[in-house]
Amino acid sequence: MATQVGRTVGKYCKFQIDDSGATVRDIPVTSINGVGLQYDEVDVSAIQDAVKGFLNGQPDVSLEISGPFDSSAAQAASASGAVAALSGSHTVLNDLPNDLTGLTIGVYFGIRQYWTTGEPVWGVSGDTAGNGFLCMNYNVDPIASTYTASFKLYPGSAAPSWGVAALT
Repeated sequence: MATQVGRTVGKYCKFQIDDSGATVRDIPVTSINGVGLQYDEVDVSAIQDAVKGFLNGQPDVSLEISGPFDSSAAQAASASGAVAALSGSHTVLNDLPNDLTGLTIGVYFGIRQYWTTGEPVWGVSGDTAGNGFLCMNYNVDPIASTYTASFKLYPGSAAPSWGVAALT
């Protein structure tokens, strides 16, 4: 499939994350709190300024996801141009809290089709050197049969960024 341009819908968005064995998996998500860096605002106004002035401070990344609780077997992650090959959310996320290995997380935006190389992707590749995300919590709501999970960057990690190639 050729790279597309234009608007898209959530149907073509997929979420990939490392499991505890550092293998990238697709998992089902129903919400992502937004992707990108949030910057502190540092007030640099002087008393004589007519309007307040600000500079960007240190960036922060706080990623929260939620979705259906699922204990299906792990599947190989989908490739470029393919529908997400979903692994069970519980199967992948259960062992991640308190694991101090940086996790690869990628949010792939297919434009009017399933994601292909050349279309937007946001995230960072994890590794044992300290790049990637840490899973801060994973909680299951047994009544609604849903999960929530939150992630923060590993200290000193490279910042997540926008790109057009698959993360590994």
